[in-house]
Amino acid sequence: MAQATILLEQIRPILELAETSGIDIASLVQKPVRPGAPMRDDTLPADISIADYFRLQRDIARASDDLTARFSSRKLTYKTGHFVVSQLQQAKSLLAAMESLVEHFNMMHGDAYNSLRFSGNRVSLVVDDSSFPYRFRGNQDLVELIGDCLLIKTHCLLDSLSNGRADEALQRVRLLRRRGTVIESQNRFWSVSVDYGTPTYELVYDFDLACQPLRIRDAVDLSTDGLFARVISYLEDHAAQEDHKSVTARTLDLIDGGLTLQNDVARKLGMSVATHRRRLSEEGSHFRNLLLETKLRRAEAMLKRGCSVAHTTEELSYSDIRAFNRAFKRWKGLTPAAFAQAFQS
Repeated sequence: MAQATILLEQIRPILELAETSGIDIASLVQKPVRPGAPMRDDTLPADISIADYFRLQRDIARASDDLTARFSSRKLTYKTGHFVVSQLQQAKSLLAAMESLVEHFNMMHGDAYNSLRFSGNRVSLVVDDSSFPYRFRGNQDLVELIGDCLLIKTHCLLDSLSNGRADEALQRVRLLRRRGTVIESQNRFWSVSVDYGTPTYELVYDFDLACQPLRIRDAVDLSTDGLFARVISYLEDHAAQEDHKSVTARTLDLIDGGLTLQNDVARKLGMSVATHRRRLSEEGSHFRNLLLETKLRRAEAMLKRGCSVAHTTEELSYSDIRAFNRAFKRWKGLTPAAFAQAFQS
């Protein structure tokens, strides 16, 4: 699996969409951007990792309460990510997980965009997005990139749940885009043969391997971030790169995915709690502060969506509104009610 990247020039409309959603792009691309600077400013790097692309998509989805990250004109509530993962975790084989994914995404999107096709000793997960209501339908290059990345996300989700069975069973990949003189940077992800210019997107798996019984993983999270958290964590774990993300960044990803105990986070990162605490300290971080930061970021997103202070307090499991008010004011300099009012105005 090679390092997959996304050229920022290709996703300029998505970056602009992120800005309108209140997303801090600079923190994602890890390079400072001057306040008010145009997107083409040379402070932006040329590309970002595929994991960072999904972080961007996740943040837009969370801020807008739309699992499609506003890529579709038909909204899906963000918590449907939890629903999809919880259904997949009940599967007893890779094939059953594929059937579940097809059924539930078709049900949520209200049309048969996904299907399974059987041929000889192979089973294909087929995605036909020819009539999907993309917000960017007029930008064919961007729509094809979104489709390429959707296939990557789907495979990562299946492989993360099946303990590597999907990667073992994958035979080939089929893409709508025509073959160019250079392989698009995002498609360096694939280590199997890629067919270009096909009528639909396809992940082609070995049928016998897909039918073998397995215990779908259920130890990570069942949070509303379950879908994105699994994909991002999977990509981080499998990234063949020398410049790994900091322990702080990886810890934040796991907290975003629903892990709130340092024992669980340290175990996921393959280190003891003492080592995890030391590595965070070396980076100027503390687990308790990262936990609080994540909770307050969620609070900010909820208030921007128009949630009441009382509902936000309850959702984030604060003991009472006064405790939430104090924590939020220390972070933002405003009470939650004042912040929400300022944002709406």
